[in-house]
Amino acid sequence: MSGTAPATIVDDFSIDCKPGRVIGSQSASGHFRRGTDVEKLISIDNGALRIQPPITPGWGRAGLAYGPFQRQAGLALAVFMLNGHNTSEGNSREDSFKSRIWRWVRGSQANSIGNRLWRRASSSQHQGTVRQFYRWARNYRGRFKKDGQDAHLMENLALGWFPNAVPADPTAAGHSIVVRALGPDNGELCTRCDSSRHSAEKSSLTPAFQGLQNVQTYYLVLLREQGAAYYAASVVNAKGLMAFPNMRLIGIDAPDSRPAESSETLYAGLYQSALGQVGFRVDTRVYDFQTQLLPTLSNWYGTAQTADTLVADQASSLADQAAEVGGRWHGLRGTLEKTARGLVARTEDSLALLEMPAPAGAIHAVVNADDPLSACALLWRTQDERNTWGLFFENGQCQLRLQTEGTWTKIAVEERYGLREGRNTVQILDSGSSFSLYLNGLLLFDRWFTDTRLQAIAQLGLLYKNGGPDTTSDQSSGPALAQLEAHPREIPIPTEFNLRHPWQTTGTEILVTESFAGSHGELSERLVEVGNGQWQRTLGTGKMQLTGEGALKVDASVAQPNPGRLAYTVDWPNPNFADVSVDILPPGTARHQDEKGRGGLIFWQDADNYITVSQWLDDSYGGASVSSFFHIDGFEEIYDAVWTNVGTRVQWGQQQTFRIAFDGLNFTVYLGEEPVLYRAITDIYPKFERLSIQRVGLVANWEWGDDTGTQFNRFVAKA
Repeated sequence: MSGTAPATIVDDFSIDCKPGRVIGSQSASGHFRRGTDVEKLISIDNGALRIQPPITPGWGRAGLAYGPFQRQAGLALAVFMLNGHNTSEGNSREDSFKSRIWRWVRGSQANSIGNRLWRRASSSQHQGTVRQFYRWARNYRGRFKKDGQDAHLMENLALGWFPNAVPADPTAAGHSIVVRALGPDNGELCTRCDSSRHSAEKSSLTPAFQGLQNVQTYYLVLLREQGAAYYAASVVNAKGLMAFPNMRLIGIDAPDSRPAESSETLYAGLYQSALGQVGFRVDTRVYDFQTQLLPTLSNWYGTAQTADTLVADQASSLADQAAEVGGRWHGLRGTLEKTARGLVARTEDSLALLEMPAPAGAIHAVVNADDPLSACALLWRTQDERNTWGLFFENGQCQLRLQTEGTWTKIAVEERYGLREGRNTVQILDSGSSFSLYLNGLLLFDRWFTDTRLQAIAQLGLLYKNGGPDTTSDQSSGPALAQLEAHPREIPIPTEFNLRHPWQTTGTEILVTESFAGSHGELSERLVEVGNGQWQRTLGTGKMQLTGEGALKVDASVAQPNPGRLAYTVDWPNPNFADVSVDILPPGTARHQDEKGRGGLIFWQDADNYITVSQWLDDSYGGASVSSFFHIDGFEEIYDAVWTNVGTRVQWGQQQTFRIAFDGLNFTVYLGEEPVLYRAITDIYPKFERLSIQRVGLVANWEWGDDTGTQFNRFVAKA
């Protein structure tokens, strides 16, 4: 095919396509699908694109692309998807192949080995076992090495605009959003801001936030005349993201000029390098892939609520000028002038404030510094000249300061980085509850700050500590700020994109409640306090006992863990939906006590078909997780388990509400109010129709170890 693609492309993956046949096919709207599929991993089913785990991890092996497009400001790509596992890594198997196979044969030990193997052979749902074994065999210990050292591929997903349809490394070219594995904290969402990076820096990725959970996510990359702006969204209360149909700006690539090697034509693409972790397999799903030309966002500041180039052909005073977009400048001290270089100070200690329509979620500016030791500051959450946050650049370093009633407090100091001579870019990302600060694409202070002080203030400021008295020239020995833009925390996703809604459903009618009040005793045959059900032990040989103090506890200890999987359930009257929550108190009080938390919930159709979702808390790893296991057609493929790493959200001796909404096909898991894991059972088993929910209840799961005494409180089930 020749020529460029139309600006509008819509692919909803509504027509099924077998593995290996997607690349080269056409979407339902007639658009040609480019890309690469070396291992025949890409297919379409159940209204979504599917990318399976590769046998050989790496870029350039699995990806989808459309184009070429003529590059133009306002051209945007929007993708609605579920990355298989945000902490996927491309690395070697650490255990032996023999021990891995033996673990697969034993499974969760809920059934005998003979029964497991027979049910696996007779099941039509479970496919790809031979391929799974081959992948394990190929990824032997030490297979992936670089310069004699183990090389772990940590970046697993990249999407955005690229110079060709199959980039050798999409994290090092074009304008891309990248997901990086982060171990205990699951995923790190990054953007490519290469044009502003120090030449000595190897990585061109700028981290937006950490703790990206395995939930449905929207990504949008908006091209500018030079560079791009990056956005993301998800479901309500997802960490680090705004709820659809709004989005959050997560980064800006603002080069001084278009690089000489940049292309006038670009491809919209999505590429996967790795899927799964430590032998587990999990598929990525893409629901919508769309491009649109957005003329209203083709200006240099895109979605900014307030923006000003701060540039003038002839020097002019900033005082009481209206910004290019939104708000008016108020000069409080000294003299500031717009010049061809940007905004410069003609007097020392010059300060101007700019009101905004709403608190800023992202601020970006350029600082031109003739002298890297010059002192200036970008202020935000600025209530007035006596109360504000400030990012200071002074004496070759950066400082974060907080001013309260006129008194400045130093919060953090960054000695590694400071203004460099020439052009610098500054960025602040602020969700309201936390913020992060960047200079030339580098995360300052190596941390995110959790602080709500002055979070509701919709004003920013520019402070210059030194200035030059020369009023006859645009030149100044001090810094010059330019291209200041501030974006709101919530930005509507452009209506030109017709994206599907995420799955997020909540129960409204309470049908069962249980406080576990009463005298000490085993739970079986107890009538629920609200509802018509009666508790019964459905799985396992262990016991859950009423404590006599309004709680239920797994009858286990470090010395005598619960033997395998244990579940107690009650009848459930609505087979099509259940929204179940319980307060879980993991055993122990701290790490290194050998306590293991495996408490969770179970949704039961019959002995051959049920799912369990539970917490995993163990000394053997630096964080906790939430894991789902699927017992389908009498067989449970433990390496089909889907989980998310939740860092320190689950702790020994700390009670938390654990909730799951499930309609027999889709489920979302919540820790407190935060969604941490979403999946449709068809994401794992494409031919699966629906689980009929006949019983719901509590589980103490087996997951590479047994529970040592989890406690449950306040069980509530809604329809």
